[in-house]
Amino acid sequence: MPVNIDIKGNLSKLLATENLIVEHRKVQTASFDLQSRVLTLPMWDTSNFVYDMLVAHEVSHALHTPMEEWKQATIDAREPNGTPVPYLNIVEDARIERLIKNKYAGLSRDFYKGYEELNAIDFFEIADKDINNFKLIDKINLYFKIGAYLCLEFNDTENQFITEISQAETFAQVVDISRRIYEYTKEQQQQKQQSEVPAPQSAPQSGNDIESGQSDDSDDDNTSYVKAPQSGKSDDTDDADSKSDDTHNNDVDADDWDDESGSVDAGKSGGDWTNIDQSDTQSSFDENIKGLNDESAMEKTYINIPALNLDNIVIPFETIHNALTEHFNAERIHAEQPNAYYNSQYATLKDTEQDFFAYKKSASKDVNHLVKEFEMKKSADSYARQAIAKTGVLDTSKLHSYLYNEDIFRKVTTIPEGKNHGLIFLLDWSGSMSSILDNTLKQLFNLVWFCNKVNIPYEVYAFTNDSWILNHNSDSEYYTASSKISASDNVKSLNMNDLTIEGTFRLVNILSSKQRAKTNDAMMLNLWLQARGMRYALYNYCRKFALSGTPLNEAIVTTGELSKLFIKQNKIQKCHVIVLTDGEGQHSSYNDICRYDNSKMGSSYIHSHRVAIRNGGKTFIPEGYNDADFTTKLVEAVKSDLPNVSFIGIRILERGGLRYFYERYGRRSYDMFDEVQALSKKQGAVFFKGQAFDLMCGINQTTLHASDELEVEQGAEKRAISNAFKKMNRSKKSNKFMVKEFIKVIA
Repeated sequence: MPVNIDIKGNLSKLLATENLIVEHRKVQTASFDLQSRVLTLPMWDTSNFVYDMLVAHEVSHALHTPMEEWKQATIDAREPNGTPVPYLNIVEDARIERLIKNKYAGLSRDFYKGYEELNAIDFFEIADKDINNFKLIDKINLYFKIGAYLCLEFNDTENQFITEISQAETFAQVVDISRRIYEYTKEQQQQKQQSEVPAPQSAPQSGNDIESGQSDDSDDDNTSYVKAPQSGKSDDTDDADSKSDDTHNNDVDADDWDDESGSVDAGKSGGDWTNIDQSDTQSSFDENIKGLNDESAMEKTYINIPALNLDNIVIPFETIHNALTEHFNAERIHAEQPNAYYNSQYATLKDTEQDFFAYKKSASKDVNHLVKEFEMKKSADSYARQAIAKTGVLDTSKLHSYLYNEDIFRKVTTIPEGKNHGLIFLLDWSGSMSSILDNTLKQLFNLVWFCNKVNIPYEVYAFTNDSWILNHNSDSEYYTASSKISASDNVKSLNMNDLTIEGTFRLVNILSSKQRAKTNDAMMLNLWLQARGMRYALYNYCRKFALSGTPLNEAIVTTGELSKLFIKQNKIQKCHVIVLTDGEGQHSSYNDICRYDNSKMGSSYIHSHRVAIRNGGKTFIPEGYNDADFTTKLVEAVKSDLPNVSFIGIRILERGGLRYFYERYGRRSYDMFDEVQALSKKQGAVFFKGQAFDLMCGINQTTLHASDELEVEQGAEKRAISNAFKKMNRSKKSNKFMVKEFIKVIA
C-alpha cells in the first residue's frame, strides 16, 4: 500500500503536539531544524512501519533534543579530546526513541517492525561480521535498535553503560555518558594495539602453523590478542582438522582464533578500530537509508504567504473618488463648449447619468426584497436559538388548573444575541469584464444599498495591476514611475519562496460604509460613468482607472490581512468576503533565484501540481494541474487563520462557460454535469459548496442582462406579449433564488 505523505505530515504534527512545519523533499536523510521548527522528510518509498518509525524518530528529536545544548555539544566536539558527534547522536537516539515510545505506546510496534524490516535487508551491514568485536558505540547502536535479533555480549563495565543509557532522562546525561564511552573506547583501542603480536619472521618449529605471541614453554595463562582479520573465511575451512576437542593445541589456525575467550569465529571480521571517532553501523545506516528515497517522486516547492505593506497596496477611497470626480466634472465643462463634438459628448454623458438614476429608482424593489428576506431569516434563526425554561415561581394565571395540569409555573424565554456581520467585496477590474462590467456593478450596487438599509458595515475594493498611477500627479509620470516599481514595494520583506506580489498590484477602495450616503451615491455615479465610458460611450473615461489584468490571487492574499483589520475596526463577529469575477486570476509566480544571475532574486511561474502553500505552519497542496486548483487552495490557506471569515465566489459565466465552471468547482456538489445544466436553465444560476469557497455562485451573463420589468411594445402581437411575460417571470424567479441563497450565507 503506497504511503500518503500528506497523512504522514499530519502524523508528525500530532505526535509532536505542535504545529510543526513539515516539508517532503528530495533529500538524502530526514532532519529537524530545532530553531525554525521545520521537519524535513525525504520522499521515502518504503512500508508504513518504516515510514512511521522514521517520522516518530525525528519528531522525538523535535520534542526532546534541546537546541542550544545540542549546538554547544557539537561545538565542543571539535575541541581536542572532545566527544565525537556520532557518540552523542547514538546515545541521544536511544534516549529520544525510548521517550517517544513511552509517550505513545503504539509506536513500539512501529519501531519493532520497522527495524525488523531494515535488519532483514542488512541496513547496518553486519552480516558475516563478528559483532562482539565491534567498538562499544556500534554495539550500543545495534543493541538499542535491533538488539532483539542479535546475541550481543557485554562485560560488566559495558553493561553499566547500557543501564545508564536506558535510564537517561536529560541531554546533560547523554553528554556525560557519551564522553565516558569515548574514553573507554580509547582505552580499549590502546589495549588492542598493545596486545597485537606481529607474525614471527622464522619458520615455525615442529610443524607448528599457529602465529602465537607465546613460547611453547610459557606458563602464563593470560591470552594474547590477535588483530581481527579484515577479510572473510580463510582457505583452511575444515575446523575438525584444525582444532582438537579437548585442548588448545598448535593445530589451531590463527585466523580462526579469537582473543580472550579462546572461541573460534571462522572468517568473521570485527569493527574498524583504526578510527574510533566514527560509528561504522550508523554510517552504514545513513548511507543505506538514501536508497529508500523515491527517485520518481516529484518534489514540491513550498510557497509562503508574505507579510504585506497594506499602505502601499490599498488606494484610499478619497484618492479614487477625487480622481473620478475631477475627471467627469472636467468632461461636463468640456461638453458645454459650443463644439458639436462636445455636444454629442454631453448628450451621451447626460443620458448615462439619467440611466443611473433610473436604475437606482427601479432597484429599490430588489433591495427591499433583500431586506425582507434578511429580516425573516434573522427572525427564524433567533427563534430557533431561543430557550424556554421554568422559573420555579408559580404562575397565578394557571393556579385554577392545578387539579389537571402540572405546568403551573412561570416560564422565561432566553434569546441569545445574533452575530454582527460585515462584508468585503472584491471586484474584478480586468479587461475581460468590459462587456459585463455595468451589469456587474448593478448587482454590486444592490448589495451595497442592502447593506446600508440593514446597517451592515462593508468595504468594496477593485483589484487591478494598472491603477498605481492614481498615486501620481499626472499621466506623464507613468513611464518614469513604472520603471522604479519593484515587487519589494508591496511586501515588508522580500523572501525566497514567497508568493510574488507584483509591485503594480493595487486594491482600490471604491465604496465604503464609512462614507456618507450622499458621497457613496456620487461615487456610484462615477463608477457607472467609468464603466460605460470604457465600453461604448463617446465621452472620455479616466485613464488612471482603466481596466487591466486579473491579480485575483494577490487580492485574496491581501484580503486575509484586510479582513483582520476590518473585523477589529467594526467590532464584528463574522466577515464575508465576496469575490465578483468572470474567470481565473492571472498566472502567479514565487520568488526564486534569478536564472541569469544566481546572486539575484528573480521569480518562477507557479505550476499548481508542483507547489504546496504554507501558512502559519499549515501546508495546503493543490489537488490538480490548473490555476483554479491553486486559487482554491490559496483561499483555504488564507482562511486557515481566519476562523470568522467566509468566502463567497460570484462567477459571471460567458456562453459555454458553465462546463468549465462545473469541472473546476462543482464536482464535489454534483456528480453529473447534466444536472447542473438543468439547474442553470431553470434558475439562471448554480451554487456549489466546497472546502475553500463557502459558496460558489455561477451566474449566466444572460441572467445579468435580463430585466424583471415587462417590456412590450405598443401593438405587440399575442406571441410577443406571452414571451415578454415568460422572460419577466424567469428573471424574477432567478433573482429571488439568488437572493435566498445569498441571504442563507450572510444572515
